[in-house]
Amino acid sequence: MRSIMLIAALVLGGTTATIAQDEAYHGDAAITYHWVRTNAAPGECGCFSLNGGGVSGSWNFHGPWSIVTDFGAETNSSVPFNQGSLTVISFLAGARYRVPLPWIKGAHRPLFFAQALVGPAHSTGAGAGVADGTNAFAARIGGGIDVPVKSHFQVRAIQIDWFRTQFANTVNDRQNNLEISVGVVYRWSHVK
Repeated sequence: MRSIMLIAALVLGGTTATIAQDEAYHGDAAITYHWVRTNAAPGECGCFSLNGGGVSGSWNFHGPWSIVTDFGAETNSSVPFNQGSLTVISFLAGARYRVPLPWIKGAHRPLFFAQALVGPAHSTGAGAGVADGTNAFAARIGGGIDVPVKSHFQVRAIQIDWFRTQFANTVNDRQNNLEISVGVVYRWSHVK
């Protein structure tokens, strides 16, 4: 986990240096609600839902490319297979690509993006199985649509991600989760 945190710090540090050299840059900050469909229990699906939220920030560094950091926490107080609780907390970083759609015009045109994030995750609670209170690798790959509503504000209409975690579960030590998010985004730009 230390190596993952070190890589994330180096990526963010490099991003800050890149941004400082640009004459104009922009980024965003988002607050989102998360619904996660997880298969934390081994064997049959054992699927159940987690609810939570997150905050994220992105910094544009080259054309449609941005560096993204994301902190999320999801929980369920009554996991079906053992009636215990489960909380998953993740800190992920990676890249986002804004899909250019030049044929769509207007101030309120939807903005499509794809992203891939990696980093550490922490699980806790009786529903965490054999790895209660441990850290593991996590990754989120997916995309979404932001819709501008005012000059600096957007609605994250939907974001859908494959959310992979690798917590110990006595079978295969991996969980393939579906995460759906909605929220509010504040975009800024700065010209030196």
